[in-house]
Amino acid sequence: MKKYYTSNVVLVLSMLVIGMFSRTANAQVTVAGSAGSANGTYTTLKLAFDALNVVTQTQTGANIVVTITASTTETAAAVLNVPRIGSWTSLKIYPTVTGLSIIGDLAAPLIDLNGADNVTIDGRVNQAGAKDLVISNTSNSATAGTSTIRFINDATNNAVKYCILKGSGTSSTSTAVIYFSTTSLTTGNDNNTIDNNDITSSTDANRPVNGILSIGTAAKENNGLTISINNIYDYLNRGIVSSGIYLYSFTSACTVTGNSFYETTNFVPTSSVSLFAIYIINTSGINFTVSGNYIGGSAASCG
Repeated sequence: MKKYYTSNVVLVLSMLVIGMFSRTANAQVTVAGSAGSANGTYTTLKLAFDALNVVTQTQTGANIVVTITASTTETAAAVLNVPRIGSWTSLKIYPTVTGLSIIGDLAAPLIDLNGADNVTIDGRVNQAGAKDLVISNTSNSATAGTSTIRFINDATNNAVKYCILKGSGTSSTSTAVIYFSTTSLTTGNDNNTIDNNDITSSTDANRPVNGILSIGTAAKENNGLTISINNIYDYLNRGIVSSGIYLYSFTSACTVTGNSFYETTNFVPTSSVSLFAIYIINTSGINFTVSGNYIGGSAASCG
């Protein structure tokens, strides 16, 4: 009896350990507030987005919360599409504990808002306090679309704030840490806000060509972008023309204010190249507001 009892104790303990491990392994990302079957826990942000993309119930009026409870490694782009039926009122993404990261090494967007609207990515723990969540695409590919966060196909009314954003894409006109891209739909990627973030390179050896890039579509411009109070630092590529903010073709009515552009250590290019803090080519765009930005120094606000 004693031997039988001990074996059962071991069995029960083993089952408890396995159960605890299974719950932990599937709890990096939690979805709540969605209509349909998407609510639950996932090992990556991609899997959470995949679940939201296939929901067939209407999302009208839903306030969806996607919480990051442990760090994730993304092996493919986390693509969030337009809901199949209806539109959620809001979709918020934020960490619940400090020190978390969403990291991948992708010749593609790490996070891709593909027509998704009313999404807020907030890097503060439980949406309060200092910037905390790190989102980093370590790829130094020149493949078009390589980015940390991309907005494409009429992604509108979204916000990225209080995050630490890192990237290394190396094409001057098709990669960036944050990339406002083209559309195959009707309006462009409009009224999006990038506010109070740190935007920098994933490693000093692999620096991005652009911190923020916008290249829209003719007659469907990217309009109404607000880029404010960001620290854009250690962003210049030593051997390629590079920019902190590059507003290129088919981009209009953008506000660039209160941002800091700087290098934390002495910067020595490896070749003679043009380097820009803010670069606007307005041949196909109008009504830009650029004010109160800090260029230079080795810390924020020209420190």
